[in-house]
Amino acid sequence: MDRREVRDMPDGATETFDRTLVRLRRAAGLTQEQLAQRCGLSTRGVGNLERGQRHPRRVTVQLLADGLALPEDSRAELLAAARRGRRQPPDHPVPPPRPAPDLIGRTEEHALLDKHISGTGRPFLVFAGQTGIGKTRLLAEAATLAEARGTAVLSTACSRYGGEPYAPLSEAFARHVSEHPAGGGLAFLLPEQRTAEPAPARWLMFAEAARFLDTLARRRGVLVILDDLQWAGPDGLALLASLVQDVRPDRVRFLAAYRDTEIAAAEPLADTLLDLYRKGLLTQHSLAPLADDDATTLLHHSAGTEVGQSARDRVLRLAGGLPLFLVQLGHVLGRSGKPPAELPWGLAHAVRRQVGSLPERTAEVLTLLAVGQQRMDPDVLAAAAGLDPAELSEVLAPAHTARLLDENAEGVRLTHELVAEVVNADLPPSRRHVLHRRLAEALGGAAAAYHYTHAQDTERAAQTLRHAAEKASRQAAHDTAAQHLGALADLLDRTGSQAAVAEAAEAWADALAAAGRYDAALAAAERALLVYRKEGDEERQRLVIARIGYLHYQRGTPREGLARIAPTLTEDRPGGSAVRLRLARAANLYQSTRYRESVEVSTAAIVAAGSAGDEHGLAGGHLRRGLALRLLGRNEEALADLHTAAATAELCGDREIVVRALTGVAVLHHYRGELARADRQFARILRLAEELGDRELLSRSVCNVGASAIYVGRWGDARRRFSQALELAGHGRSPMCGAMALIGRGGLRSACGRYDAAADDLAQVIRLGQESDNADIICNASAQLAENDVRAGRPERGVRRLLPLLALRGERSWQMTDALPFLAEAQLAAGDPVAAGETAAEAVACTEHIDHILARTDAFRVQGLAFLRCGILSSAEESMAEARSLAERMASPYLLARVSAAHAELSDRLGDSVAAARERERAEELFTALRRDALAEE
Repeated sequence: MDRREVRDMPDGATETFDRTLVRLRRAAGLTQEQLAQRCGLSTRGVGNLERGQRHPRRVTVQLLADGLALPEDSRAELLAAARRGRRQPPDHPVPPPRPAPDLIGRTEEHALLDKHISGTGRPFLVFAGQTGIGKTRLLAEAATLAEARGTAVLSTACSRYGGEPYAPLSEAFARHVSEHPAGGGLAFLLPEQRTAEPAPARWLMFAEAARFLDTLARRRGVLVILDDLQWAGPDGLALLASLVQDVRPDRVRFLAAYRDTEIAAAEPLADTLLDLYRKGLLTQHSLAPLADDDATTLLHHSAGTEVGQSARDRVLRLAGGLPLFLVQLGHVLGRSGKPPAELPWGLAHAVRRQVGSLPERTAEVLTLLAVGQQRMDPDVLAAAAGLDPAELSEVLAPAHTARLLDENAEGVRLTHELVAEVVNADLPPSRRHVLHRRLAEALGGAAAAYHYTHAQDTERAAQTLRHAAEKASRQAAHDTAAQHLGALADLLDRTGSQAAVAEAAEAWADALAAAGRYDAALAAAERALLVYRKEGDEERQRLVIARIGYLHYQRGTPREGLARIAPTLTEDRPGGSAVRLRLARAANLYQSTRYRESVEVSTAAIVAAGSAGDEHGLAGGHLRRGLALRLLGRNEEALADLHTAAATAELCGDREIVVRALTGVAVLHHYRGELARADRQFARILRLAEELGDRELLSRSVCNVGASAIYVGRWGDARRRFSQALELAGHGRSPMCGAMALIGRGGLRSACGRYDAAADDLAQVIRLGQESDNADIICNASAQLAENDVRAGRPERGVRRLLPLLALRGERSWQMTDALPFLAEAQLAAGDPVAAGETAAEAVACTEHIDHILARTDAFRVQGLAFLRCGILSSAEESMAEARSLAERMASPYLLARVSAAHAELSDRLGDSVAAARERERAEELFTALRRDALAEE
């Protein structure tokens, strides 16, 4: 820019150029697009001037003054404002502008936008409605309102055919990253900054994105605008939900629009919006068609002239109050004076006539946009059209004049899908294939696969989808990877070999499982199995059946898994499938609490894997056997197996088995009372699980961190972790992981006095256990419910819950051992100290046998109280001393509080009121601090 061109302009008022231009344009009743058309400028150029992102040359100012038809005094005012230079951020709030002249019938929505942008109310506002209802126009008005206040606007739209894994937010960030440098985590969200390095953990990327927005919002606030949210992928929605919850709600505001006619209740967008609404973070506003009076006003405005009653009535009837149709038909009426016979034909006719009147090169670019059916970056569009990017603006100018294009900072698109439909319908297939290929070559990435497919280049489409799936998997965007692999399987099913279809379906099942979508994963695996049966490939059939069995284990349906595997195991054949089938059977036996059988089958798998030189099979066999041995109380053998599994898996690169084996080791240390050591291990395991991104594994790891936090005294962290684990296991994806989280949250709620909420959580776990035939989680939840009954003053109910579970001893001794102290406490509170003492003595013996120090501490505590109630004071003192010694050794605030409360009762009985008061005060201080931490966020 040559500032000498504006230096001699007359000085005037203190208003900056961008504000002056906005005020004068609105006074003239013009939109940015209309002003751009009058001046021969691009809509993007006018928008940049009004946002203060560009400073005008003298000739540009003169063009704007001519386009606005300014009188001499206003012309001088505009020239003076240009001479003063760029806009500075405001030091005080700017009054919001009035609704634009063409924003008719949306007074309520305009007020809602003004309130939202000012930082009032929930941080996420969503407009919902059908095509043509005016959602995009409202978003554009919001951008204008925000910019007038000095708020930074990040605006983007979702693509119908997918995009980068974390789109559309990653694309919005990319446009700002040059002015607002991103950290390492954010760089992996931006397509142009990705490297070959491994992506950081997903939560780190999300946290970096939140910091990016908070930093950008520090001076003037940020408004994030997302259009066509119905096309957002699950990973992009996960990023959006994380940001809405993590950024400052008064400084960062979110605004979106979606077509509520294009989403089902079970789709990711519906789940995301419902979750944010329940958390008090989202306001949804459904847009209705315009009333007749408003529709008439908009029709007159669009036509630019008065419309006769007959024509008006017909247009109102055909348009049905949809602003887009009213505007389109108004343009037709303004030119011809009469409406078309019917809406579809009339609009199509108007489009054909407008496109047909354009220069050949302009019509060619519009045809590319019609085939692409999405907003395109100008450089990509120029490449597809074979134009120099500098030529594109000139080529598109006639289309802007004809109001067929919508251009903003995100790119250029046709004004409406109807234009694309009309143009596409007139294209011969051979021409459409050529254009699809040109778009594919210009776009690259996942979006190119769609166009290669429609160009009938199956090989290139398949290659593109594989590459996109691999990239998404590396970023732990498993939902996106599954989407690409599902499209690949469908594509190959139509055009490729059946073997390739089966391989794609297997990969699809793996991606779906990693995303926690087990029902869909089972369907994909069954699809692969059907192909292998047709092909007669028996080894691949057996491998897929093993995979199906393991999916049932992950899904929490072990009975179905065992039934699916059983017919295949009758044929003992050599090869990798024999190992995989045994491992799948061992996993389902473990989840069915048939631990001895699981040990036997795991041992057979280890032998078979050793004979075949199968290191992955060896690692899996030792893992399965170690986990089963732990629940049989054979801890040293279990540790040996788990360490072997982790080491072998590390050597062969199987990170999933590494995580599962290390988790088994940490759980053993936790139950042995090595709480600090186990807590560090759980934190490390969580980082490894985050790198893998597998939802089931991640949910378990998060839940373990929460369980550890209860004993080491971080109840607030425990509460957050259990909620996080439930979200990861949510929507029925991983019921067993959900059961673990519900047990943890139920126990925590009970300890905080939320007895009814705790009972709801734990009753849900019992239902899950009954559905999956898992006696362990039934026993665990019943024990927590019994303690909840005692705390709520219903100890007899707690006894009735647990006594029937005594019949489940033997192989299930570990979980029963966990339950015995709870039963003893319920018996004691119900007034039966003799039975409580017997149960507590059994618990002491069992916990010593399996080295379960956590349960042993509670067993001694309850045993001491039972002796106390029976008047055997010396034995009571001995048991209480044992309990205190163990609690102090573990340095667990929770256990110390429980033991101190029991010691207070003992000191009272011994007549030592000072010691009793000291113990009671200590217990109360510990419990109060823990509960305060847990309930701080409420």
